[in-house]
Amino acid sequence: MLGRQPGLVFTVAAVFLALFTAAPAQSTSHGAFPGPEYGPADVVRIQVQALSNNDVPYRNAGIEVAFRFASPANKRVTGPLWRFIRLLYDPTYRPFLLHKVAHFGQVDIEGSEATQTVILTTAEGQRVGYVFRLSKQRGAPCKACWMTDGVWRIDLREA
Repeated sequence: MLGRQPGLVFTVAAVFLALFTAAPAQSTSHGAFPGPEYGPADVVRIQVQALSNNDVPYRNAGIEVAFRFASPANKRVTGPLWRFIRLLYDPTYRPFLLHKVAHFGQVDIEGSEATQTVILTTAEGQRVGYVFRLSKQRGAPCKACWMTDGVWRIDLREA
């Protein structure tokens, strides 16, 4: 019995190490898809976290997640994924990519529409504000899902 304890200790230590060295929780958003279980704050957080880890597990994976949560109306304006990717690299939205800190404001919900302010801190220390506008979808394939209709940059004095 005593001869087996080192193996048990090693196994417990390996499990402990695996649990605490796993990828940060932020990267879990890459597997997310719209669903009625997500409220508007969840949708914003999923998109912002995915963009902060944009190139994990592959290039522009975070932008792809953000695109999944874009409403059909939003996609009609922004176009297909390749155009959405170009949009996120534009200076207006580029601070989302690989930002270091995100502060999420209160969610304001009025019926089937919601807004939330997000303030990002970039790797260079710049603070940038955005407002997300979301709506609860009525039709298939995302009936009852909150999705992003638009995001606009704001002057932080407005936030």
